[in-house]
Amino acid sequence: MHIAMRWVTFLVALGLVFYFSKYEFGPFKEQHKGVDTLDGKMWYWPTAVRPMLERLGDFRAAYIEQEQTVDMIFPLLYGLMLMVPIVTLATALNQPRLIALLPLMAVFGDYVEDMTVIAMLKRWPNLGWLPNLASLASATKGVGLLASTGAIVVLAVMWIVRFSAHARAA
Repeated sequence: MHIAMRWVTFLVALGLVFYFSKYEFGPFKEQHKGVDTLDGKMWYWPTAVRPMLERLGDFRAAYIEQEQTVDMIFPLLYGLMLMVPIVTLATALNQPRLIALLPLMAVFGDYVEDMTVIAMLKRWPNLGWLPNLASLASATKGVGLLASTGAIVVLAVMWIVRFSAHARAA
């Protein structure tokens, strides 16, 4: 993919991430008035799941709707937003493209978490082993997001250093 097209793709994905964060998740946030949702956490203990779902009360039905609609698209958007700079910078620096697996790890963890949350909300109050899977998936998502962000920062610094060295040499 041409470099300009990569950055256009990145900017479109970035804009959509901000749009979804403000306008698609916003109505759901207003409905539950500041009560934490599972997917809003980077990581949580399995024992924290039941109390969090209990605090949602009547919002549980709207939370299922959010998980089945908005939160099925959002991971693809932030995954693309993270993937484009990693692939572009890794390619420019001759670094392994396997670094691009980091955003995929976050997206995979997010989807497993979303499906697990949907299952828990539908099975409420009989959660069984699902809080353990949700906690693990959330941790996978969190590690993937942090590692992706770190990789972008490191690759960007490496690119700036290399670009500066080439500019001084010329």
